[in-house]
Amino acid sequence: MAYSPIDQGALARDATFDSIGRRHGVSPSAAALAWVLRQPDMLAIPKAVSAPHLRENYAAAQLELTAEDLAAVDARFTPPTRKRPLGMI
Repeated sequence: MAYSPIDQGALARDATFDSIGRRHGVSPSAAALAWVLRQPDMLAIPKAVSAPHLRENYAAAQLELTAEDLAAVDARFTPPTRKRPLGMI
C-alpha cells in the first residue's frame, strides 16, 4: 500500500522507478503513478497543489510503460507470500 504521499517518498527514491523515469523522461514519482494507474484493482488519488505537480500527474497518466518496465516493477515488488499488517504512519 502506497500512501502519504507515494509511500512517504520511498517510491520516488526507488532505483527501479528512477530507471523507468529516466528512460521515459519523467520523474520516478510519475513512473510509480503510471504503474499504479494501470493496475486493474488499484485506485490512485494523486495530489496536485501546483501547476508543475499537475503536469507531472498528467505525464504519468499519458506514460505508456513497456513490457520491460512492467517486468522490472514485478521483479522489484513481488507480492507477499503471507498475510502481514500494514504499517501505520
